[in-house]
Amino acid sequence: MNHAGQTGAMSERFLSDLERACQTFAAQPGQIAVIVESKSDPSDRVAVNPTLAMPSASLIKVAIACAAAADPDLDLSTPRRIGDLDETFYCSILQAFEPGDKVSLKALIGLMLIVSDNPATSAVLNEMGMDKVNAWLAENGLNGTNVCVGFDDDSLGAPLRANLTHAEDCLNLLKLVETTPEYGFVLHMLRNNLRNDRIPRLLPDSAVIGHKTGTLNGLMHDIAVIDSPDAGYYLIVLANGLPDGHDFAGEIARFSKAVHDLMAE
Repeated sequence: MNHAGQTGAMSERFLSDLERACQTFAAQPGQIAVIVESKSDPSDRVAVNPTLAMPSASLIKVAIACAAAADPDLDLSTPRRIGDLDETFYCSILQAFEPGDKVSLKALIGLMLIVSDNPATSAVLNEMGMDKVNAWLAENGLNGTNVCVGFDDDSLGAPLRANLTHAEDCLNLLKLVETTPEYGFVLHMLRNNLRNDRIPRLLPDSAVIGHKTGTLNGLMHDIAVIDSPDAGYYLIVLANGLPDGHDFAGEIARFSKAVHDLMAE
């Protein structure tokens, strides 16, 4: 719903309720950043810790996808042989293929986003290099975000924390994905994300949700653009330093539902 058409008192009550929900959620143990922003009226917005730097984990894969799409030197349709990609000790959907099988770079980007496959991410980064991703970030004003560590086996875990971002950059990244035609396939892939236990979990089936998660020990992110019959908005949740045993995925899901209910009023 566009709350701009409401009376002053109603709009103030909506923003007050939204602010309370965001502040309560962000007051949990750990470092938590939240942004909720209406697509139809950006003044309907609440932000908590929007520029607090945190490890990006797999959120950076969205920027990698966009940088690849914008790179004139990359042909996303050219096939890559599975056997030529970096091997991994860990589980990967690429293990389901034979070494002689071929997949396009665009398909690897899909695996990078839809199932957050790390070897697929390494393959994409190997094709273009981190410098091009960082250049794309700078060109698009995402100055709080960087990539300096890849997703090969040796980089997973603690080293990956060197890649940083903040909630405001994540919001602007999603806006770029949604409004730039050449990134249309990236949005389509985000809408087919298979990791849906956080922001999408308790939302109505009618909601169309493009989102990306990120996870490390004590860290849990989800960033989303949400379109439902009653509301269109962005929801950014970044969290670091979470205590062991905390069902934060459930907390995100419940908070997401509360935000949707408010935005749909």
